[in-house]
Amino acid sequence: MKIVLFTENYHRGGVDTFIATLLNHWPDPGTEFTLICNHDHPGLKDIENRLKRPCRFITHNIATYSGLAIKTRGKLIPDLFRKLFTPVIKYLYIVLGIFRLRSILCNEQYDRLLIINGGYPGGDTCRAAGITWGLFSNRPLSVHNFHGLSVPPRKLLWLQEYFTDMLLSRLTQSFVTVSAAAVSSLALRSAIPASKVHYIHNGIEQPNLLKQQCDIRTEIGIQNTTPICLMLGAYESYKGHEFLLSAFRLIVDTIPSAHLVICGHGTPQDIKAVQNKVNQLTLQNNVALLNFRTDAMTILSQSDILLVTSQQFESFGLTCVEAMALRIPVVTTRVGGLPEVVADNEGGYCIGKDDIKQYSEIVIKLLNSSELRQIQGELGYRRYLKLFTANRMADNYAMLFKPNKNIIAG
Repeated sequence: MKIVLFTENYHRGGVDTFIATLLNHWPDPGTEFTLICNHDHPGLKDIENRLKRPCRFITHNIATYSGLAIKTRGKLIPDLFRKLFTPVIKYLYIVLGIFRLRSILCNEQYDRLLIINGGYPGGDTCRAAGITWGLFSNRPLSVHNFHGLSVPPRKLLWLQEYFTDMLLSRLTQSFVTVSAAAVSSLALRSAIPASKVHYIHNGIEQPNLLKQQCDIRTEIGIQNTTPICLMLGAYESYKGHEFLLSAFRLIVDTIPSAHLVICGHGTPQDIKAVQNKVNQLTLQNNVALLNFRTDAMTILSQSDILLVTSQQFESFGLTCVEAMALRIPVVTTRVGGLPEVVADNEGGYCIGKDDIKQYSEIVIKLLNSSELRQIQGELGYRRYLKLFTANRMADNYAMLFKPNKNIIAG
């Protein structure tokens, strides 16, 4: 079988990890894969470096509305023009994408199409690819996979979005996401019937850390015994940096030696905003801000606790699974799909997203007890083995492409 994967992405991160993990653990070694993506995706090399099986890469330069938004960001007149004419421009891009993608998707003899979308509606070319395949390929309908919570259409775009969703839904076998919370969020898109929406929890392979890529304590200049809390995530407001730093201020008041390391993708402006909050709370000596790291798993393995403080838009929480696979306890907020991953007293704790005091108290409790951290770490590892392995995930996705087989959710 020849399967083509299609994605649109402008950030390195979790979707890249998902693609590499899915292909590496696909149960049929005879399946041939092709990945089609926008040429300016910064994570393409990451995917290529992680792959352990052959995959053909095809890139394109099809214009997208998301690409236009990136180009006009910070430019007053072009950005104003884009926003003013969005109800027309956005859907012209989708129509043009459909015709551009016809030659890319349908001239090759692919058997099936798996679209991998960051969220929903997500990338313009992702929806265009599903429509193109359904109209012109003469193959079984595509599977549309999305990794973020769905967002409702803006009022001025409601009619256009309804028509686009309806057309895509009729031309799609099923929509598959990463959690029950993400399934529920698609109810915001009334043109997509609930019967077509399912979920398969993400999974990861057992981390291999035989080769240490860094010593994070030496790098940031602290002692080997200094406790480290780690946050892995983009420098975006919904990730809850303000909540986290406010909680960490309380943690440092009780445990002055505690250190927080934050690393993830972010613009200079985004990182500066977090740094300003660090300065405001006088946490300069206890917080290190790092950019995206390819050795993030090594840093995680050297940390005492993983902190996840998302305030919205969190469909799953892959870093939580990565921590559990390394026997690192997790403290997270009760947002989106996070409670499906982190169960209280099974590898960590879930706290209300507004409860800074309780969040800090739980972290302090863990930092003060190496025994509790060890117990929770072991319980989290067992949960990982039961629910979130790469083989389990890949087997469930492979079932989508077998006739007369049902999706195994979760």
